Amino acid sequence: MTLYNKIRIIFLMAIVLLTAFFISYFYIQKSNHLEENEKRYIQTALFSIKHFTQSSASGLPLSFNDKNYQFFLKESDFELIKNEEIHYIGQHSNLLFKRPLQRTKFMIWSYKDDLYLFIVHPEFKLLLRDTLKPTFPRNTLFVYLLSLLFLLGLYFWLIKSLTPLKTLHRKIQYVAKGDLSVSFKSEKHDEIAQVSNAFDDALRKIESLINSRQLFLRTIMHELKTPIGKGKLLNEFLENQTQRESYDAIFERLELLIDEFSKIEQMLSSSYTLKLSSYNVREMIDQALELMIMDEEEIEKQVEITQVEPFILKTDFELFSLGIKNLIDNALKYSPKNKVSIKIHKDRVEISNEGKEFTENLEEYTQPFNPKGHGLGLGLYIVQNIMNLLKLKIFYNYKNKENVFIIKEL
Repeated sequence: MTLYNKIRIIFLMAIVLLTAFFISYFYIQKSNHLEENEKRYIQTALFSIKHFTQSSASGLPLSFNDKNYQFFLKESDFELIKNEEIHYIGQHSNLLFKRPLQRTKFMIWSYKDDLYLFIVHPEFKLLLRDTLKPTFPRNTLFVYLLSLLFLLGLYFWLIKSLTPLKTLHRKIQYVAKGDLSVSFKSEKHDEIAQVSNAFDDALRKIESLINSRQLFLRTIMHELKTPIGKGKLLNEFLENQTQRESYDAIFERLELLIDEFSKIEQMLSSSYTLKLSSYNVREMIDQALELMIMDEEEIEKQVEITQVEPFILKTDFELFSLGIKNLIDNALKYSPKNKVSIKIHKDRVEISNEGKEFTENLEEYTQPFNPKGHGLGLGLYIVQNIMNLLKLKIFYNYKNKENVFIIKEL
């Protein structure tokens, strides 16, 4: 789960809890209001029953228009409804409350937007409309909306403050693709800016080291080409044709090795541009054998190639050939009989040699300068990097006392 999703969940839960709190508060306020109204209705009903009971006991006729009673209704926020309307309202209203009181029953009706108090006495029926309208809790709603706006403002402020993280992530992706010129400098003073500035300082140091390494390697390769060029020039003055051809072959091999080092340096520095196309794997294996400093007789004697089916692979011709060359060279180096077998199948290439089984997994042997080998320990490291760059997978098996390396598409 991303950091942004976590923040969204936290604020969503905060909004839900805030809303639940205010809904509960509204419900409590409404319950208190209904309880207060119920007391007012009971008091009004009791007074009405007492008033008309006393009038009846005094022998006076029942009069709903009595001034004292009308004054009481006005003070109690009630209005007397005419008898002819009682039946109609009773049929179309909703019963909210019903309670017996002494010999009387009183009910609370709801009709349209009004509440009614209906009193049923053995001697009379009385319907009163409540003129006191329930007030909407605007202050509470205002506090709720203000709290909600505060949470939303805090959320957008926090999301905006995390925007540099997206920029940082995007720039890091550029660096992962090999672009070291990206600047991470920030003039802000928060923690994200501190991380960006620290990353920029580290990147500048890495860039400096890479540039120094590239300059060093290119200088060495340039200096090597100079004596090779002089050697080739002096070789032209040799009278012995056989010696001249032998030296020409050696100088050509040395130039191929320098070109190989150049490709490896570019690949490791992520500055190599792939030239992808569909090729027959057999042709690239032949090219790999051409890169090896071996005579044709040695190749025929030490390398056995079997093509079960043609394997057409979309890849970089030169880089794949270089990887195969290093793998063949490594297999010959560690084979007691100095022999390697290459089998080409429809979907894979198998390169095997007789030898001891690996004591560690393949990842251990693909580390640079591996101490378990006889040389610099770069052979399988170069092969692994080439296969990763070409999006190919290399597997290792040990069967029939042979080390088998399998290369296939992902």
